[in-house]
This record gives sequence, structure tokens and C-alpha cells, in this order.
Amino acid sequence: MNSAASVPTARGGPHTLIRPYDRQLLHPPGFIAARRRLLRTVWDDERGAFISDFRVDEINDAVLGTTTLTAVANFMSLHSAHPGETGANELTGGSYVRQSTAFDVSASGVSQNTAAETFTNITGAPNEVGYLGFFDASTVGNFLWYAPLSGTPNTFTALDTGDVFLSHGHGLSNDDRIFVTAWPGSALPTGAAEATDYFIVGVSGDTFQISLTQGGAAVTLTADGEGIAYTVDYRAFTNGDNFTVAAGNAVFSSN
Repeated sequence: MNSAASVPTARGGPHTLIRPYDRQLLHPPGFIAARRRLLRTVWDDERGAFISDFRVDEINDAVLGTTTLTAVANFMSLHSAHPGETGANELTGGSYVRQSTAFDVSASGVSQNTAAETFTNITGAPNEVGYLGFFDASTVGNFLWYAPLSGTPNTFTALDTGDVFLSHGHGLSNDDRIFVTAWPGSALPTGAAEATDYFIVGVSGDTFQISLTQGGAAVTLTADGEGIAYTVDYRAFTNGDNFTVAAGNAVFSSN
């Protein structure tokens, strides 16, 4: 059985967008303090992907002229939960190995993977994939960037009163899965953490709550905050399945 990873964009094409320098986000106030998040939180109208702190530091050094930014190989990885900054929760069972991934020459700020990448005979609980990752080596190595499958963002404000997130027209349903990031210069509500997967609970109109378990108790918020909630479209697999990411499904865009 093959599980095909399709990460659609806002315009309907099947790929993941990554946008390291979004001119709408690069503004002078608070830039230095926010520079890491500005480079990590990169998104188009309705999709997102994220650069690791390791690669952000290399980009910063190159921009400042302290080092030269070198080209690196990209080895695609699969992750069963949020990979964080180090590529955590990578699959390991069966015949799983990272896939060397080639990207075409950038044109008009866009580059995409040139061939399908198939992970064969994958196994292991919890038997699902939620994130694509990229390392600079086939084993160990440095973690470069990742993208959630789907990645649809919804901006929100969160209130400790009632432990609710307010996001107009969010389109989320109970049991959907998300992770959250803060806006540059802002803070998440106390009680919610980055690099953590949550289940949606308590949906009511434009509000929702989050839980660490499906259908579980809502996370208690002890201070207001704001940020972006990204959906993660987990794909289930059976032990022994193949998982294919089609050509053109991973797109790196600097527009």
C-alpha cells in the first residue's frame, strides 16, 4: 500500500511552501529580537513551513558577513509528531531511511523537488506521519527545516478566562490537530507551548480550546496571548506500507 503525501497550497497545487524572507513581516521595530522567529515562521496565504534554529544562525551569519553560507544536501525525513528544532520523532522502523532530495534551480524565487521520494516498508507506532523534515545528512547530521502536512494557519488571540482561543472563521473541528507559534514580538498564552501537538476541543463558533489528548481536558491558560495555530493533517499507515512524496510536493519559495 502507498500513502501519498500531498500538502496543498492556498491555490490548490500539491506542495509545501517555505518562505524565509517575507517582506510583509520584515519591519524595523523589534527586528533584532524577532529575527529568529521571522526566519522560522514562513508562510503563504494558507500554508506554512519552518526553518530550524541551526539554519537560521547560518543565514544570519551569512547576512552579517561573518561566514559564507554553503550549499547543503537535503535528505527528506518523516516524523510522527512535531520535530522541534532537532528533528525529533523521526520514523525508524522497517526499511525506513531518509531520502536524498534534489531541488531544481530557483526561478522567480521558487524551487521544488524534482523527483518523487518513496519511503519503503515503514513501520512503528503510532503508525502515522504528520511532518516532513530535511537534514543535511542521510544519518545524524543537522536538522534544516520542516513542514506540517497541510499547515493551514489560523491567527488567534487567547484568553485565560475560559481557556479559549478566538479565531474568526477558523474552520476547525473537534479532534483536529494543531501546533501553535507566537507572532514576532508577541507571546503565546501561558499554558500553551511551541513544538507541541494539540487536539482541538470545545469548538463553539469562532472559539476553540486545545488539549494534549483527543477529547481530553482543555489546557489551562494562565495569561492571555496571541499567535498562529497550524493544522497538521496526519496520515495513518499500516506497518509495511510505502509513503510517497510526489515530485513538486516540496516547494521552497523566497517570494
